[in-house]
Amino acid sequence: MGEIYTLLLRLEGPMQSWGYRSRFDYRDTALEPTRSGVIGLVCAAMGIARGEDISRFDAIRMGVRVDKEGRPERDYHTALDVIKADGSGTDTVVSYRNYLADASFTVGLQSENKDLLEEIAGWLRCPTWTLFLGRKAFPLAVPPLGPDDCPKAGTLEEHLLSGHSNKRIVLETPDGERTQHDWPLCFRERRFKPRSIHTRFGGGIA
Repeated sequence: MGEIYTLLLRLEGPMQSWGYRSRFDYRDTALEPTRSGVIGLVCAAMGIARGEDISRFDAIRMGVRVDKEGRPERDYHTALDVIKADGSGTDTVVSYRNYLADASFTVGLQSENKDLLEEIAGWLRCPTWTLFLGRKAFPLAVPPLGPDDCPKAGTLEEHLLSGHSNKRIVLETPDGERTQHDWPLCFRERRFKPRSIHTRFGGGIA
């Protein structure tokens, strides 16, 4: 195995939404950034369109440290005169959209491919398209990277766990205690596969 590097991103904003089970008139949010949401943000920075190949990011392992737990909120949206599926007329449709208020996260991207992490960092500093936190209406409160932030040697555990007592940390691992269906395969076709994750709490490295 070659040397391992980790790039740390700061994702903070007044509203964030990281859906992974959304269906029709219900839009959910996870309690921390999803892999699909973070890779989507990276793709926006790099100017990668929805139908383009994103397999290059499969070599990245992701982790999230919850620096400030968000407050779950819900919006109700009403749409009038929506045509019914059977074409028999129109109806009023109420949709539910969940989001997190006032949350702050540190996302770690780990890889042996330092060049890829450096490329991602460069585009995040000067993105092709506007970056947002899960929905286009939810902008970042601060840039995801500072001017001097770069990939550093070390694993997710080394960078996210150490020195952050009682912080909740969600790590990708082959034998995690739960799975989440948010590993993107193709954004245009909305194809995803399960991802195994494990929750730990900071304060040291086991």
